Amino acid sequence: MNSGMYSALSGNLAAMKQMDVLTNNLANAATNGYKQDRIVFDSLLAGNLKPPAVPEGQTADPVLLGDRMLTDHSPGSLRQTGNPLDVAVQGDGFFAVTTPEGTAYTRQGSFRLATDGTLITANGYPVQSQNGQPIVINVAAQATAGKPSVDSQGTITLNGEQMGTLGVFDFPKPYQLNKVAGTFFVPTDQGVVPQPVSPNTTVTQGALEESNVNTVSAMVQMIEASRYFETCQKVIRSYDDMAAKAVNDLARV
Repeated sequence: MNSGMYSALSGNLAAMKQMDVLTNNLANAATNGYKQDRIVFDSLLAGNLKPPAVPEGQTADPVLLGDRMLTDHSPGSLRQTGNPLDVAVQGDGFFAVTTPEGTAYTRQGSFRLATDGTLITANGYPVQSQNGQPIVINVAAQATAGKPSVDSQGTITLNGEQMGTLGVFDFPKPYQLNKVAGTFFVPTDQGVVPQPVSPNTTVTQGALEESNVNTVSAMVQMIEASRYFETCQKVIRSYDDMAAKAVNDLARV
């Protein structure tokens, strides 16, 4: 295959991957605690991946695009909800929750109570306290005492009685976290131990952190990716036309 056409096809694939990432970001623009993904492309020679079969120097290796997926962990804006079980982390850190696959970490603080009083996420996963145990709020006491209170350190109290402290943890930067399901993350290295958050990190009750997706910017990037895809298609078509013309001319000779 012509090396120029190979490079143009690589560009087509890159544009398609970029569109997939942007589409997923836009689909989650209204998801509380969602962190947008970014895809980074690096130019490299095909010969660096797989040595060419032809003698070196007779043809140029096609330029390919290698991609890396990154997550933007910048904070989203806070939205006041007035719900006492909605909480948001201001600063660095994640809530710890128990999933069927183990402990996961999230910035989505839209919590509720299970029938037995266990504090759970919108997905039904138990929220962990600082010691890794589920937080249970006395449902009967809540009916008579009113709404639970959450202070800036994540301590939950009801009628003056402490019910538990939200487990908020952080990791060394740059974050080495894998996104496993929408707003949930797990460490890339399972041996990494979460660390306490800095004193500047606080918990805000009655508010949720919105996604950090900039919809306008994402739409502009989608237009750019679409135009780039069209340009690569035109290049491929030009190489195809040149190849067809060369075959026809050779046939006449």
